[in-house]
Amino acid sequence: MICLVLAAFMAAGTAAPPLAAAAKKKGTKLSSKVKTKGSYFDYRKIKGLSKPKFSHDDIVRESFEVPMSTPDPNVPGEVNLYVEVVRPKKMAKNPTILELSPYHGTLADRSGARVFPGPKYEGARPAYLDTPEADKTLGLAGYFAPRGYSVVFADLRGTGKSGGCLDHLGPRDLADSKELIDWIAKQPWSNGRVGMTGHSYVGSTPSMAAAENPKALKTIVPSAGLASMYHHKFQMGVPYFLQWVGPAEAYEQLAIERYLLPQLGDEYGDSFGENVEWFGCGAPNSAVVTGDAFASGQYVDWDAERDHEKGAIKSKIPVFAVHGTHDNAARIPALSWFHKRKRSYDKAWIGQWDHGSNLYPNDRTCPQHVGAACQNDQWTVALHAWFDKILAQRKVKTGPKVEIFLNNKTVYQPKRWPPKRKNVKLFLGAEGVLSTTFAEEETSDMYVADAQGENDAFATGNLQYQTEPLKKGVLLAGIPKMLLNASVVSPKRTTHIIPTMYDVPPEGDPIPISKGTFAINPELRDGIETITPVVPAEKMVLKMPGMAQAHYVPKGHRILLLIASSHPDKVATFAEGVATVYEGGAALKSSHVTLPVIKRATVKKDTYVR
Repeated sequence: MICLVLAAFMAAGTAAPPLAAAAKKKGTKLSSKVKTKGSYFDYRKIKGLSKPKFSHDDIVRESFEVPMSTPDPNVPGEVNLYVEVVRPKKMAKNPTILELSPYHGTLADRSGARVFPGPKYEGARPAYLDTPEADKTLGLAGYFAPRGYSVVFADLRGTGKSGGCLDHLGPRDLADSKELIDWIAKQPWSNGRVGMTGHSYVGSTPSMAAAENPKALKTIVPSAGLASMYHHKFQMGVPYFLQWVGPAEAYEQLAIERYLLPQLGDEYGDSFGENVEWFGCGAPNSAVVTGDAFASGQYVDWDAERDHEKGAIKSKIPVFAVHGTHDNAARIPALSWFHKRKRSYDKAWIGQWDHGSNLYPNDRTCPQHVGAACQNDQWTVALHAWFDKILAQRKVKTGPKVEIFLNNKTVYQPKRWPPKRKNVKLFLGAEGVLSTTFAEEETSDMYVADAQGENDAFATGNLQYQTEPLKKGVLLAGIPKMLLNASVVSPKRTTHIIPTMYDVPPEGDPIPISKGTFAINPELRDGIETITPVVPAEKMVLKMPGMAQAHYVPKGHRILLLIASSHPDKVATFAEGVATVYEGGAALKSSHVTLPVIKRATVKKDTYVR
C-alpha cells in the first residue's frame, strides 16, 4: 500500500494543486531600526592585567597519577587520571586553569594551544614544552604560567595516559571531573580557585564539570562545546554529518591509537606500552549500544546519562560562552543550555565563525602579535581578563556581557543572550510566498525527496518560499522556531524534513543565515524521547526549535526558506520519499517560521583586523 501511494505521488511530480482564492490576514511588520554608532570594545586597552613575572626558565612541568574513587565496570583495577602541571618553580598558591581533554597524546599536545593559539613565542623552545607544536605556539601553559598561574592538563579516563575506559562524558567522567577539581584545590600550587576552558570536546568537559558544582570551580569558558551528547549527534533526530559517528566509533579509535608505535606518526604513541590492560575497553560505552536509536535519533538512556544540561543551567558558576552560528562540528544548538541560564554575570561571544576557523577557536583570534598579518588579537586578552578577574581576583574590566558579531561587520551588544526581541511570524503561502500575512484557505505543495542535497542543498527535490524584497533591513538575533504542517510517503519508515533559511541578495548566491536552521525526524514529532510511527500521507504538526541566528538581512534582500529532506549539514539516512507541505489555514496552526527580530538596536562598527 505504501509503495502504491508513493508511486502515485511521484507520478504527480512536484506540481502544486489548483489554488483557491485565499483571504489574507494582516501580519506584523518585518523590519528593524538599526543605528551604527562607535566602535566595538577593544580588549587590548584593558588596564590592570597580570604581567609576566617569571621567565620561561623559571617554569616547571611535573606529572601526577591521580587515583579516582569511581571504579570502571568493564575492567577491574584502580583508575588513575594522568595529570601534568605547568607552573612557576617557586611554590605558591596560584590561580589555576584546567584543561580536561581526550585528545592529549593523539590529536593535541599538553600546551592548550587549540583553545588559545597565541601569542607566538619568538625565542628558543622552553624545556617544559617538549613537543614539535611548542615551536609554533605556547598556548595556555606558555602564556599563563609566567603570569603566576598553574596550568593543569588532565587526560580523561580511557584517553592519553590515563587508565580506565572511554566514557563519552558519561557518569564516570562526571564523577572524575569533580574529584579532580577537588584534588587540584588542595595542592600547594593552587589557591583553591579553579577555572576550566577548552575547545570542542575539551569545551564540553567544563559544562559537564559545572553541572556537578565543585566548590573550587569558580568559572568555565567553553568554546564550541556542549552539555549533552545528544546535540553532538542529532538535531531533532536528524544526524549531523560526520559528528554522528564520533560517539560510535571515532573517539574509541582515538582511545586505541594512543597505544600505537610512535613511528607511525607524531600524533601516535603517547601511551605506547602503558595501561595496555584497558585496550579497547570503551567500546561498550559507545553510542553503538543504543541500537535502533542510533538510526532514529530517539533520546534514550545512553543520552540521558550524558546529558548535563539541567545541572549546567542551574549552576551559579560564571560562564563565558563562545560559539559560532556556522559551527560545522559542534552546531550551535549544543549551546541551548546557556540560552536558558539568563545569569547577569555570564558573558557570551556569538559570531559568524565555523568550528575550525582556520585552526583557531574563533574569528577574534590572532596567532601572532608581530608581523603584518595580524596585530589585533582580541581573544587572548578577553580570556586573560576573565581569568584575572575571577581566578586571580584582580580589579579588571572584562568587556560587554554579550557581543554578537554580525555578518555585516558590526557588533551588537545587548544586555543578555538571547537578546530581547520581537517574535515575528512568516507564514508559508501558495506559490512559494513567505510573508507576515496568512491565507485562511489551506493549500499544499509537494516535492520528491532524495539524497542529492548532501552535496548541494539546492540540488535535491525541494520547496522554496521567499519574502518580497525587504523594504528595510532586518536584524535577527536569537533562536527561531517553526511549525510545519506536512505529510510524507516513504519507501522507508519515514522521511526527514529539513527546512533551511537563507539571505538572498539581488544578485549572487543565497547566503546561509546559520549552518542549518531546522530539522526533524517526523517519528519524533511528539518529543525526542518518543517514537510515534508515521502514517503515510497523514498530515502531521511538526514543531522545531532552530539554530541560533546572528544575522543582518539588508534592505532589498529576500528571506528564503528551503524545505528538503537532505542537506550538506546532515546525513541522509531517511532522505527518500515524497513530502507534502500544507500552507495557510487558521493563524496559530498555519505553517510558519517565528523569527527573533530585534526591532531597535544600536550596533558598533567592527574594526577588527585579522
